[in-house]
Amino acid sequence: MEDLVGLCPKKADDSFFRTLPETVSIYCVGGAVRDFLLGKSFSDKDFVLVGADLDYFKKKGLKTVGKNFPVFLHPKTNEELALARKERKCGVGYKGFVFFTGKEVSLKEDLGRRDFTINAMAVDECGNLHDPFGGRKDLSNKTIKHISPAFVEDPLRVIRLGRFLAQLTEFNVHKDTYELCKEIVKSKEILALSKERIWTEISKGFGGPKPINMINFLLDCGAWKEITGSSHFSTDLHLFLESVKTNKISLEWIVANIFQNEDLENVHCTFPKAVHTAINVLKRTKVCRKNYVDTHNMYNDKYGLILDIFETANLFRNPKNLADFLGVSFYKHPEQKKILTSCFEFLSQVSLKSVIDSNYKTIEIKSAIREYRIEKLQEFMLTKNFS
Repeated sequence: MEDLVGLCPKKADDSFFRTLPETVSIYCVGGAVRDFLLGKSFSDKDFVLVGADLDYFKKKGLKTVGKNFPVFLHPKTNEELALARKERKCGVGYKGFVFFTGKEVSLKEDLGRRDFTINAMAVDECGNLHDPFGGRKDLSNKTIKHISPAFVEDPLRVIRLGRFLAQLTEFNVHKDTYELCKEIVKSKEILALSKERIWTEISKGFGGPKPINMINFLLDCGAWKEITGSSHFSTDLHLFLESVKTNKISLEWIVANIFQNEDLENVHCTFPKAVHTAINVLKRTKVCRKNYVDTHNMYNDKYGLILDIFETANLFRNPKNLADFLGVSFYKHPEQKKILTSCFEFLSQVSLKSVIDSNYKTIEIKSAIREYRIEKLQEFMLTKNFS
């Protein structure tokens, strides 16, 4: 049995927890417990306080997060402290719930409102594991399973399940949970979710070690079509997401490559500015990238084609985008990706002072710089014997 004592501090060891009434019990819950049992690292711990009074915490003057129910922040660690609560469905979407807190709400009642059994475990101050819904067994079986039929009341859980599949790459969905997900999709309640909430969940999935798992699940249950309007995911994009396992590409550029050909106004998801910027770069460079892939072995043309890519992508002004841009654009051509990386790194070191000092008129400087770079690039590639 793992030593779980460190997950939940004892009241005597924490200056704030020492001030709580004796009737309040503290439990570490959720993802930290799950990840600890899986042997994974985690950055945040969340706590549930059982036997706590809402008015007592309001008077403490603690910072709060969340609009629908009170979650307080620990004054020293900023860890989230939630009062044990129950919920009742009263509307549609993620926000369609009324929450109840009070001293009488038990730990089991609080855990019972969560999404999956593997997220419904808690550890008390003495290191005891509380697992009323069999989460430990499902962890061992690598199964993601809902807790109760109330699972269907929150459509966000479909998206969350998808992102867990991207993060917990060896896990499968319990067949009954999968059927409930299809029920949620049929209800059309996914469209009642805010676009921001959907982005929060799918971005975590795209940032996971195997995002294709999320896509395949959302496609199979119909949620992908609800979000994007499309029930199709191209073979090329499947290959791209498979390659992401070994290529280090930032989240924004991964998402940009997935959605670059979509009408974003019709996608039920809000994307950050960085994604839109990356999409614009990919669209601008689409023709010159294709020209290079098709004809890069033609001796007389390749130098200009390479420079076309760098200039159109505006890489000389934004060199930090190089790895992401090339990783997205040339994942099917790893050798050309290496060549282009070397060429850009070389050109970045080439001084343009002699060109600028040659008294060119302003209108001529741009073309003079291009000619100079092509000349230097040709010398470099011949020296390196790049084909």
